[in-house]
Amino acid sequence: MKTFCRYFNEGVCRSCDQLGIEYGLQLRRKEAILCEALGALAPVKLLPSVPSPLQGFRNKAKFIVTGEAQAPVIGLLGQESPDQGRELLQCPLHVAEINACLPTVKEFITLANLVPYKISERRGELKGLIFFLSPETRSLYLRFVLRSKESLDRLRKHQSFLMDRVPGLTCLSATIQPVHKAVLEGEEEIFLTEATSIPHRLGPVTLGMDPRAFVQTNQAIAGELYRTAAEWVRASPGDRFLELFCGLGAFSFFSAPYVSEGLGIELNGDAVIAANRSATDLGLHQLKFKEANAEKVGDELKAFAADIILVNPPRRGIGTASELLLAARPQTILYSSCDYTSLAMDLLKLSSGYEVEAAQIFDMFPHTSHFETLVRLRRRS
Repeated sequence: MKTFCRYFNEGVCRSCDQLGIEYGLQLRRKEAILCEALGALAPVKLLPSVPSPLQGFRNKAKFIVTGEAQAPVIGLLGQESPDQGRELLQCPLHVAEINACLPTVKEFITLANLVPYKISERRGELKGLIFFLSPETRSLYLRFVLRSKESLDRLRKHQSFLMDRVPGLTCLSATIQPVHKAVLEGEEEIFLTEATSIPHRLGPVTLGMDPRAFVQTNQAIAGELYRTAAEWVRASPGDRFLELFCGLGAFSFFSAPYVSEGLGIELNGDAVIAANRSATDLGLHQLKFKEANAEKVGDELKAFAADIILVNPPRRGIGTASELLLAARPQTILYSSCDYTSLAMDLLKLSSGYEVEAAQIFDMFPHTSHFETLVRLRRRS
């Protein structure tokens, strides 16, 4: 089947492994997968799935850089040789602004003599690029993934080339990743611009988003997810709300009109600072955010006595936080998950104290087998 993506048709990129399947069928298959995964629980009410735009929706992009400084290749690792990558400059899933700036970034790599990292030889400096565009503010950040700090002076020397030519480019940084493995983010972030974040509008709020903060990559579906969760909060008994693994606090901000007091818990200290600043700027004094490990906050959960707890964990699930939730005994638990296998395991652990009222797929990742699920659980009487 010929698709709208020439890279898929030519066999250059198969990241969207479901692209050759009609979209309605993609959704039905995901619904069947979720129902099967949750089969060990009592019959689950599955609400209609929320479909995604099919193109131009992905506002975060990560690229590997290969080739040479004078002829860089921005895209994916090669199939035959990892040192010779496959160029991917016009992915139809990416927002147009990211695709539009890639030729300029290629010029910059040559100008600044950023030598792409060669995996087989373990030499070179530039490993990859990470872009994020805030669709509503049109602000862009760009991160260079570097093996060391050797290139920083050249980046600084020539950065005006990028700032003058890339519309909306606000934040420019380098993340240092010295380890020889397929990871594009290091522990050290070095900012090249005065700005260390970009304004990122999510529905009713504008957040200051730094490059290391987690954010969904499909803005349209993320908005639907947050709005639905807020409606479920509004319809739930009680108005004391706690969000675990809260990141920048998107669920909390959307739910703010319906809560008397809200607490967000997140391990990323920068995200917590940004969330508290946003709450203050917006006059949402009922919201507070705290830096802590969500799996080790039993005392906080007991003291706060939430009526509603929302969890939005990474792919591995909530881990030992399931025991904390059972001990805290909120009236309602909302669980947002990007992995149906860990979701199913966690729901099974929670089933001794909670029953699933409803589940809904938000198709954050069309043309792949991945999807986001929002589940509402009610405490057993």
